[in-house]
Amino acid sequence: MSVSKERFEQGMTYEGYKAQMTRNRDRFDAAEAAVVLAPEELAYFTGLPQPLDVLVLAEDWCGDVIANLPILGRLAEESGKLNLRVFLRDQNLDIMDQYLKDGQFRAIPTFIFFDAEFNEIGHWIERPASVSELQAQMRRKLFATEPALAGIAPDTPLGQLPEAARDRVMQAFTAFREEHRHFSNSEVVREIRALIEHGQTQAQESPQPVNAANGIPKASAPAANGIKVSITYCAECGYQPQTLALTSALMDAFLHEVTAIELLPWRDGAFEVVVNGEMIHSMYRDGGFPEHETIIGAVRKLIA
Repeated sequence: MSVSKERFEQGMTYEGYKAQMTRNRDRFDAAEAAVVLAPEELAYFTGLPQPLDVLVLAEDWCGDVIANLPILGRLAEESGKLNLRVFLRDQNLDIMDQYLKDGQFRAIPTFIFFDAEFNEIGHWIERPASVSELQAQMRRKLFATEPALAGIAPDTPLGQLPEAARDRVMQAFTAFREEHRHFSNSEVVREIRALIEHGQTQAQESPQPVNAANGIPKASAPAANGIKVSITYCAECGYQPQTLALTSALMDAFLHEVTAIELLPWRDGAFEVVVNGEMIHSMYRDGGFPEHETIIGAVRKLIA
């Protein structure tokens, strides 16, 4: 199934998308203001022989959307050659599921480029491959050298890290983002230009077993005793009500069977639920918040 021109026109303009944002608008505007376009790169886009239509899949809770969509927005504004239409991922899964990262993950932002006849040129997902690799290198080095992480496997789920180790990982990812902001921005522009020039879809790599967009490792080993539920949520996104509601539902459903419910504040739109080391729901992978019965059912399955 392809996206038609008529469907494309149903999307929001870039300014319309910004106007409807309910969270992280200040961070989005700051990221947009920080974009510096190299004259030679801007000249390439300005010199395109005809405008291109670009369909964008996004959500305002996603850190990679906040970091990377403003770059495309600035390119569109300053070149006059990119016509953007933005769709909310979780309300347009029929489009999203045509562009899964690694064939599995609903990673965003997703940029899909079309020529004047509305033939797809290619698509770009999430972040530059070079930045993903740098993140993976940073994580490996962090776990090899940081005293707070000594003796801990790099693929240990965030929820299974001691508090001091968890805090150190969060600090490292925040510092990484600031340190590499300008490099990452230039890499986004470079990859988009290469995509348009060569008509090739962005190379997608998963150098480390991490969940899309937020650097949280995939769940692995189950808890040693009883049933443990870990809920990782984006505190800065205001996900506390959904987190507490799910916690309350679990407490009502299980008086004694669940031995621990752990709440872990994170960032970048994360909402992930792990039961005994198994990822039951990830907002990046599955979209939206989970139904309470989905999590309760997973726990009941383990009990049985």
